[in-house]
Amino acid sequence: MKLFLGGGGNSNDSLELDKLFVSYLDTKKPLLYIPIAIDTNRISYPKCFKWINNTFSPLGVKNIVMWTELNNKTIKDLGKFSGIYIGGGNTFKLLKIIKESNFFEVLDQSAKKGIPIYGGSAGALILGRTITTASKADTNDVKLNNFYALNFLNGCDVACHYMSEQDNIIKEMIKKHNLQKVLAIPENGGLLVVNKKMKVIGPGSTFLFQNNDKLEIKPGKFI
Repeated sequence: MKLFLGGGGNSNDSLELDKLFVSYLDTKKPLLYIPIAIDTNRISYPKCFKWINNTFSPLGVKNIVMWTELNNKTIKDLGKFSGIYIGGGNTFKLLKIIKESNFFEVLDQSAKKGIPIYGGSAGALILGRTITTASKADTNDVKLNNFYALNFLNGCDVACHYMSEQDNIIKEMIKKHNLQKVLAIPENGGLLVVNKKMKVIGPGSTFLFQNNDKLEIKPGKFI
């Protein structure tokens, strides 16, 4: 399992994580980009595609394929790709589409086969145990009832765009929703997960919330 979780910042914020992701790719094969969490009333898919190319082309990824429809996609369809990048947006929308299209199972199989998967912001949240933390920033307009996600992170939930001002909100969520642990990733931070071993990628620290405790894990350290 090779997972990359980005805190939701811009390409300068995520540069260290982006470079690391590319080092795990076979750049002779295309990268799959899934931007379906985005609000297309605000940002169009062509603009998303331009952004992903501007971000990864300078790092050596010249061939990117964008999927905006996941119905009938199978693990065989992913065989031609070097990795998967799941972009940010509304986490409830993202998880609902992935579940209703049966792509949830495809992602699960892909991760277990060792295909590198990068989740940015909403894309990172669905790699955790639930997407409960999304309620602090996203609206559940799609009326998603089941918040359970892929649970690749040893029972941890994920919060992105983290700032210290959110500490009380995160602690209240842990208590209210009986969350086990929350990994709070700032916009300039990230996580590398290889076979369930989690390493903080900088420059920003990641913070682990459990019960009423908060622990800073600095870049280069394991959780």
